[in-house]
Amino acid sequence: MIVVLMGLSGSGKSFLARILQEDFGFEWLRSDKLRKEMAGMDIDQKVSLGYGEGIYAPEWTRKVYGEMLRRAEEMVKDGKDVVLDATFLEEWQRSLVREKFPQAVFLLAWAEEEEIIKRLKEREDISDANLEVYLRQKSTFLPPDYALPLNTQKDREELRAMLKEILLQQGWKGTQETHI
Repeated sequence: MIVVLMGLSGSGKSFLARILQEDFGFEWLRSDKLRKEMAGMDIDQKVSLGYGEGIYAPEWTRKVYGEMLRRAEEMVKDGKDVVLDATFLEEWQRSLVREKFPQAVFLLAWAEEEEIIKRLKEREDISDANLEVYLRQKSTFLPPDYALPLNTQKDREELRAMLKEILLQQGWKGTQETHI
C-alpha cells in the first residue's frame, strides 16, 4: 500500500508518517531527507534560501519527487507498505503518484494556522520550512478533493486510531510483524 501524506509545511505530515512507520510497519520516504541526501548534504544541515531557490528550485523538486517514486516502486515490489511524506502542493506531483500507484491513498494533514505557526517556530527537525515558506505555500495551494483530510491537532493515540481505521477501510492487511 502507498500512503501519500500531503499538506502545507508544519501541518503534521512527518508526525503522521512516524506513526505509520513505528506502529504499522510502513517504509517512510521523506522529501526533506531525500533532497539533502541527493545534494550531498548532511540531513541536519539547515539551508537558508529564498522560496523556490537552490535545492528547492523546481528542477530539484522534480528530481526529488522522481527519486522518491523510484524508491517507492522498489519497496512495493519487495512487498512493503510505503508512506510518501512531502507537501505535494502541485497537481503534477500528485499525478506522478497516481500514474504509478493508482490505488494510493492521499491524506491531507492539516492544523489551525495558529498551531502551524507555533510548530514552525518551535521546530527542531530536518525540514528547512519556516513561516515565510508556509505563507507562500498557503497562498497558492488548492487541496485536491480526493485527499482525505486529517486534523493533526490530536494526540498520538487518537491519530493512530484514525490512521488504523483509514488503512483498514482502504483494504490494508498489515504485515506479519505489525500489531494492529
